[in-house]
Amino acid sequence: MRPSVFATPALWLLSTCCVLHAAPPDVKWVFPTGAQIGQKVTAKVSGKINQPGTQVWCDNPSVVIEIPEKDNDLSISTSADARPGLFWLRFFNAEGATAQMPFVLGRLPEVVEVEPNNDVAKAQAIEQSTVINAKLGAAGDVDVYAVTVKKGQTLVAQVDANWRLGFPVDPILQVLTANGTVIEQVDDDHGFDPMIAFAAPADGTWLVRVFGFPAAPNSTIRFAGAADYIYRLTLTTGPVANHAQPAAVQRGTEASAKLVGWNLPETLSQPFKVDAAALPGLAHAELPHEVSLNLVDEPVLIADEPCNADKPLAVTVPATVCGVIDEPGDEDSFGFSAKKGEVLVITSESRSLGHPLDTVVTVFDKDGKSLGESDDAVRNEADSRFVFSVKADGDYTVRIRDLFEKGGWRFAYRLSIRPRQPSVKLTLKADVFVATPGTPLEIPVTIARNDGFNEEVTISVKDLPEGATVEPAKSEAKGDTSKAVKLILKTDDAKPFNGPLRIVGHYGEGSFVSAEFDLATFKRSTEDIWLTILPKKEDAKPKDEAAEKAAK
Repeated sequence: MRPSVFATPALWLLSTCCVLHAAPPDVKWVFPTGAQIGQKVTAKVSGKINQPGTQVWCDNPSVVIEIPEKDNDLSISTSADARPGLFWLRFFNAEGATAQMPFVLGRLPEVVEVEPNNDVAKAQAIEQSTVINAKLGAAGDVDVYAVTVKKGQTLVAQVDANWRLGFPVDPILQVLTANGTVIEQVDDDHGFDPMIAFAAPADGTWLVRVFGFPAAPNSTIRFAGAADYIYRLTLTTGPVANHAQPAAVQRGTEASAKLVGWNLPETLSQPFKVDAAALPGLAHAELPHEVSLNLVDEPVLIADEPCNADKPLAVTVPATVCGVIDEPGDEDSFGFSAKKGEVLVITSESRSLGHPLDTVVTVFDKDGKSLGESDDAVRNEADSRFVFSVKADGDYTVRIRDLFEKGGWRFAYRLSIRPRQPSVKLTLKADVFVATPGTPLEIPVTIARNDGFNEEVTISVKDLPEGATVEPAKSEAKGDTSKAVKLILKTDDAKPFNGPLRIVGHYGEGSFVSAEFDLATFKRSTEDIWLTILPKKEDAKPKDEAAEKAAK
């Protein structure tokens, strides 16, 4: 076996030798799709790696992957000081590259599901605090796990499959008694993925059962399964955080936060100092997973009760407020002053952070008259965005609530009130490009001008290999180029190449934005664009002749 090449996308470039391959790698996922930090695992892939010469890029430099000369078993290892979280892999060879695929690093021990475990009598025994990598591999598949829990302990069972990892399954999670009686069932929690926090009423063995349906509904009425119905099931009686309070830190300030969740020791449930340099995302040594904690430019406040319509919390724009809709029917309100002609953008986040709150934000004048509200900023997504054009100087109130008047300590949110800032977004139609020497490659870039943005943008490519050229393209404030341009990549003088690059738009005095490709399956976008430059035909010809001679 030989190690893959890996490094951070901003710094790494790789020149590939002139060996021709039958095809680029055809890999959709690896299994298991995660590992314990500091451990080595053996993983299989879907499809074909198409050796020899295939390597792996990862956006986490602590991940090392060894690819065999034959077959599809990978060896994946990480350093003991690696950061937990969700990272991304990409397989590539001289012919091209795959799309990005997820890989998770965590602190808990990990095992792979052992079949048959489809009924109560065949439940797979699991130690406390373990992550199980598993599949609902065929129609009708059901997986059952047995775990011993003492009275008063809280067992947290969490499935990661669709919402975080993008697999096409809608899992169902149950907790059962040892004889198979269902105690609790959850269908959806963070997106389609379920979670149960089960407080054991007695010492004993308890069962956790997983089955699923297609994430895209079809006409089937039975439990579904397929080779890519992959999930990770965390079972732990150890500390698990639901959210940090506050869930944001002002850039350049000293800050503290406390965690809210299950089985938390006092060191985590009390405020502790936050290392802002390590953000975004809080990775604590005692936690199995990373917790959402963002850096923002404005002051951060905590919405301590009471902060209702009668006693709104006073904030000064701009501000970010972190709070919880902590009981059904609860509403939090914040008062602010604004002047005529100002345009404010009020945004809320909860579902996108993995919390159950379906936010609605409403703005009122000083007399309590509603001036407008926002439910979903994007259709079928539950976070809100309201653009408030101020018609008169005065005092105003913004209210946040749950659409269905639900609430509880897990219904956390992050709400921001900021002056509208014109912005520009560059979007690509692909994140993998293959260039053939002698044939110019067109890279279309779509430009979205938001909130009155009307500046000229110069779009260029960073980290191009030697011999490859792209003339910068100008997007004017008006006209056809204001919405779209095409970059023309020429590789006549370039050597074969594989590596990440970035497409960047510069505007104003030193401002820039990176072009993104929308990874809709994972509900995220990426700035890491991949370029393969194929060998020139004359470089490949001698090797073809040698292969033909050897074949004869």
